[in-house]
Formats: sequence, structure tokens, C-alpha cells
Amino acid sequence: MPVASAEAKAWYEKGDWKQGFKVDGFEQIDVQTFYEQYQKAPQMWDSIFAWLGSVDPVSMEPSKNAMQWSHAYVKVLDQTLRTPENCQWEQHQRTIDLQWDVTGCERYHLTRMPGTLTPLNEYNEKKDVQNFKMNRVPKASECLVIDSEPTKFYLFFPGDIHQACGIGKQPCLPRKIVVKIDFL
Repeated sequence: MPVASAEAKAWYEKGDWKQGFKVDGFEQIDVQTFYEQYQKAPQMWDSIFAWLGSVDPVSMEPSKNAMQWSHAYVKVLDQTLRTPENCQWEQHQRTIDLQWDVTGCERYHLTRMPGTLTPLNEYNEKKDVQNFKMNRVPKASECLVIDSEPTKFYLFFPGDIHQACGIGKQPCLPRKIVVKIDFL
């Protein structure tokens, strides 16, 4: 996990950036990158977290564009879960994924070690995605396994190769909010 400066840690722990949003970030968030991105566009981040804290996501209709800002947009999804062999690893270069499973549980995998993966395709600039497959069963030190919970949100930055939509500890159909945020 990347090491955060004392200033970034203090900013994160103070939590003013949450704007009243009651959901916590997962324990392995890259606090340093989050802090740096927030400093570049604090009003945008504040409006995203204020919006997340003000909506009732369970009553929202699924949508690929539920809300939009100049550098971010929201998708509301009823997510179909898949077995590990049917989930693709992905990495973005221009966007940050903020993912929040408001109901249910989904399994995420996260690695910041690209050498453990083989590209399945070239980077698609239009979709801002490149997909990968795992070369071998990863060691615990190479890959985080995260079973989501509604009390946590997950931030995946460029460099965070992640796999979402996995069947977690409680197989179900989760309602999911994904905020796609420009990496500045």
C-alpha cells in the first residue's frame, strides 16, 4: 500500500472532505493520491460527497448517467455478480472509480503490482480501460481480497488494477453506485 504523508493522513482522518457522507473509505485507500487529487479540485470532490450523502440510492432507478459534474458522473447499477474466472481485471489511466455497494456484497480484488498480470488487450482510450488476466494465483502480499459492505466505499486510482463484480461472502444482487472521476 502506498505510504501517505503525515499531512495527507491528518487530512483524511479529520474527514471534512466527507461533507456529511456517513460511509467510510475502505482501509486500504491510497490516502496520498486521494489527498493530492482532492487538493486539485476540492469543490468537485465536496459536491460529489455532499451528493452521495443526500441521496437515497436504494430508491433510485438504475442509470448510466444519474448525476453529472464537469469532471465526474454517476452510474447506478443493479450488479450481476460473476465467478472469479468470469471477472476481468481492469485498469484506468484517466479516471478514478469510486464504488459503493449500497446493498448486498460484492467481492473486489486489488493489486498495485502489474507484473502479476498479463494484458488481454491494448488500452482503449475511448473507454479508458485495459483488461488483464492473472498470471498465477497471487500471493496474499500481491493482491487484496475485499468483500464489500454498504458502510464502506472503495476508491480505485490509475495504478490500482482491480477486479469487481465477484461473488462475495453473501451471494446477492447488489445495488451499486459508481462515480467515474477524472484523474487530474
